[in-house]
Amino acid sequence: MFGKKKNKKKNEEKKYDDLSITSMPDIFYGGQDPDIYHNYEPEKKEIQNKKGPEKKKVVARKQVKTTQKKGNAKLWWIYSIIIFVLAVAGISWYYLKDYFIAQNIVVEQNNQNSENTLKNNETNIGNNTNTVVSSTDQIVTSTIKTETTTSTTALDNVFLEFLPILTTDASDIDADSLTDIEEEIFDTDSGTWDSDSDNYYDGQEVYNLYNPKGQAPVRLIDSGLVKEYQNPITGYRLYYPLSWQRGSVDIQESQVLFSASTGEYVEVRFFAKTLGQQFVSWFSRYAEGQNYNDLSSFTNRFSEEAFVRKDSLVAYFEDSNYVYVMIYHTDDRGPVVFRHIMQMMYQSFRIQKTNTSLPEQTVFPDVNIGIENNTTTSTDTSSVEIIFPNSTSTTENI
Repeated sequence: MFGKKKNKKKNEEKKYDDLSITSMPDIFYGGQDPDIYHNYEPEKKEIQNKKGPEKKKVVARKQVKTTQKKGNAKLWWIYSIIIFVLAVAGISWYYLKDYFIAQNIVVEQNNQNSENTLKNNETNIGNNTNTVVSSTDQIVTSTIKTETTTSTTALDNVFLEFLPILTTDASDIDADSLTDIEEEIFDTDSGTWDSDSDNYYDGQEVYNLYNPKGQAPVRLIDSGLVKEYQNPITGYRLYYPLSWQRGSVDIQESQVLFSASTGEYVEVRFFAKTLGQQFVSWFSRYAEGQNYNDLSSFTNRFSEEAFVRKDSLVAYFEDSNYVYVMIYHTDDRGPVVFRHIMQMMYQSFRIQKTNTSLPEQTVFPDVNIGIENNTTTSTDTSSVEIIFPNSTSTTENI
């Protein structure tokens, strides 16, 4: 028992042998607080943490860039709209400048026509009643032109489509200068050279505007086989087959189509001329692909002067204000079916009402004249030659 207590004391003494005793430095006595022992690292970290939000400036720069991109997009759209407006204005000006130029020219022409009409009226005061009526007709005609020319000035943008020169005719069994299909239109006999036995062959009578199935003298317009068309704008007139259909492309009837049931048609158009413009100048400008040397001068049955292409499928008439164009159209480039009807139409063309009338057709005595001596068979012709029987070979009788 007593031995154990002595060991405990020894053990407790050994426990405190390892302890070190540290005394407070003298510098802290008297309430002193030296700075050298302060730890500033936490404060520095706090300052750095406070400066951290300044890094958000990078985000602000990105926002500035996005606004710049939006601004560039707006400028791009503005420039695009401006360019589009300028392009539309330029295109409009290009297509409308000719219209306004032509309109000014037409106004000048109308003023000149009015002055000429007044002068004509003054000079005709002392004339007889018939002369006064004639001058009145001229006044009405010029008034119609003055009122309607403005609506046709857009036709200065001319586009004409021409067939190539075609010189071969369709079948003509009896060789009377009417194709077999044309014989059906005029109700003549396709197997007989002279359907009415008046010694004029059928094609000759149609070409000269007489009835091929009626005893002479009968004019074609009185036969009931054709109609007369009068244009409401310029007043031009012509004959066309009764069985053909007539239609106009526009309200002013500046472009009129006379169509057969087989699809072929004759187009008639008129175009305003510039002041003092000659036909050669107009032709070289607007008759694209056509050769002036292919035309020949021609005077029709009503004394209207014209230019006709050598295959008789195109004809031109003119006055001081307009050029009138007649064109034959077909989808087939083979033999021409209605060449002689085309000839009949430009033979009957009149720019305005005229006092010129067809002479009476001479009646021949009933004699037998051989067909061989009085016909011209031609499937490759530039125009129909007017052929008369040998007994009276004179143009004045037709």
